[in-house]
Amino acid sequence: MTPGLPSIETRLQNLEDIEAIKRLMYKYWRCLDQKIWAELPDCFAEDVIADYGMPEWRKVGRQTLTDFLYGHDSSPEFQISHAGHNPEVTLLGPDTAQGYFKLHDWVVIGGATVMRGFGQYDNRFARRDGRWQIQHLNLHYTYREEQRVYVSNQRVLATEAMLNGE
Repeated sequence: MTPGLPSIETRLQNLEDIEAIKRLMYKYWRCLDQKIWAELPDCFAEDVIADYGMPEWRKVGRQTLTDFLYGHDSSPEFQISHAGHNPEVTLLGPDTAQGYFKLHDWVVIGGATVMRGFGQYDNRFARRDGRWQIQHLNLHYTYREEQRVYVSNQRVLATEAMLNGE
């Protein structure tokens, strides 16, 4: 072993932890996109804080967050696609990590694109009971384009109109 260099076991564990965190984020997006609501809560720590960049989209706690995501995304008319990539994961300690993930986001309601955008997640992760979970989910959009429609001569976001059946 080279002096000052972590052991091979430590380096291997670090690689396995980084890979587990990447897989966790991919599972989060897969559960959202494919509406796998039974598996989604496993992605989050019990005391997760999620901030999607809008005040009404900041949620605290696993149950509150999963209820919100289900209530917002579960409609069969509501289709989403998350393309997360370019992960940068840094282990901060044996049970904590930070990760940046590039995101391309696409939302379709009733066959019409209503939002698309890109940005990045700046997340914190915690290992609890031997499993990595999202501790703090923080989404920053660099670009976000929302389609607008007119309902009764009022300009509204297409997502509002379609979710309200207008």
